[in-house]
Amino acid sequence: MSATRNNNALKILIGILFLLLLGLGGYTYKFYHELSASKVALSEEKELLKEELSDLLTNYNAEIETNKLLSTELKEARARIQNLLNRLEQANSTQTTLQNYRRELAILRDERDALRKKADSLLLENALLVTQKTNAEAAFDESVVERDSLKQQNEALQENLSKGAQLTVSKFRTSGVILRRSGKTVPNDRARRIDKIEICYTINENILAKPGIHDFYIQVINPRNNVMGEHVSLAFGENILIYSAYQQINYQNEELQSCVWINPMAEEFDPGIYRINLFENDRLLSNSVVELE
Repeated sequence: MSATRNNNALKILIGILFLLLLGLGGYTYKFYHELSASKVALSEEKELLKEELSDLLTNYNAEIETNKLLSTELKEARARIQNLLNRLEQANSTQTTLQNYRRELAILRDERDALRKKADSLLLENALLVTQKTNAEAAFDESVVERDSLKQQNEALQENLSKGAQLTVSKFRTSGVILRRSGKTVPNDRARRIDKIEICYTINENILAKPGIHDFYIQVINPRNNVMGEHVSLAFGENILIYSAYQQINYQNEELQSCVWINPMAEEFDPGIYRINLFENDRLLSNSVVELE
């Protein structure tokens, strides 16, 4: 009788174990298929990002061929896109990583739109300058323009020449650097390794510009959307500028290079995307982004 009860208990135990194994097998099968589907989706998202970056790269190649006014800025933007594409090809396909690359792609698209608007504006201004200059010369040569009309044209020409006298910059470069004891800097994109962010730019030659002291302000915004560095507020009429570093530059109408270092807000830099803006007084000259891993 005892043996019979034991056999029945054993059969029940075996049945329970069988059901547990069956349930575990079903769960394992479902988990495997969900994991496979997730990997496929991430892989497809990565390929889509690569295609979008390649298309953006193609657009910049076409812009560089047709637009000579912003050739330097377009080439620098194209280099940043190529760098992002190279890093994407080597990156792991995780949801967080792809989201970061998607955000940076959005920034690059905004930058492309801004460059297009700037190029259109420069072309329009140049065409206007040529037209006004031609009209003014014809008026002087033929002496057919009345004094009041000529005065208005001269005022318009002076306004446009004033715009042509504004300083411009190129080769705007930003990178994280390790500072050696010798004073030499070594570029690095690891947030926990670098000592400073180095920002360098070239003020272009402009014979129309006013020589002498010019005030430049650098604004660095960290991934937490905080302005780093000196964090000083400066008023320009109704506009308020919060800057990270200030430079007084003695400009003599010739090409001039300048660099500045920005220190971390705490003991080290946070990983993420940093936005850098360069101003002469309150006029934005150029901007850039750098990602620290």
